[in-house]
Amino acid sequence: MKTSEANFHFPVLGFTLDLNIWGFQDLDRLTRCGPRTLKDGIQTGMELVDADGRRWSVRSIRRTGRAGSLLSLLLPFGPPQSRIEHDLEPMEAVSIEQVRQKVCTALEAHAENYFEGDDRETEFEPLLSAVRAAGSVSEVYERLQPDTFEPH
Repeated sequence: MKTSEANFHFPVLGFTLDLNIWGFQDLDRLTRCGPRTLKDGIQTGMELVDADGRRWSVRSIRRTGRAGSLLSLLLPFGPPQSRIEHDLEPMEAVSIEQVRQKVCTALEAHAENYFEGDDRETEFEPLLSAVRAAGSVSEVYERLQPDTFEPH
């Protein structure tokens, strides 16, 4: 199944194989990436979960063209972006409880990215609590504000 055939309901959370969390607020962001993501196949194996809890595994990605304006080719605007298409494998849908658990596991795996120094109790623990209290994938997305990693 191709990205355009999946009929995603946004936002979409992406979980990389090393448990980084990516966020995609729309189809444009989901189908755009930087040179490193494309070259290294960083999205290959990523699990995508849409706002309805439907899931897919990214089997591969393929560049279909250039994304962005011609200004994006200039260095101050970052590396050139590519338009991509995913080859997706549908998976069994998940409940919001399963999404919250997966997000908390991923946050714990990369806790150092979510707080500075000794601020675990004041920055990280409230984030975990907010995720655990979320009632939908959209609420999880809003509380996390995950990066799309487009420049990569």
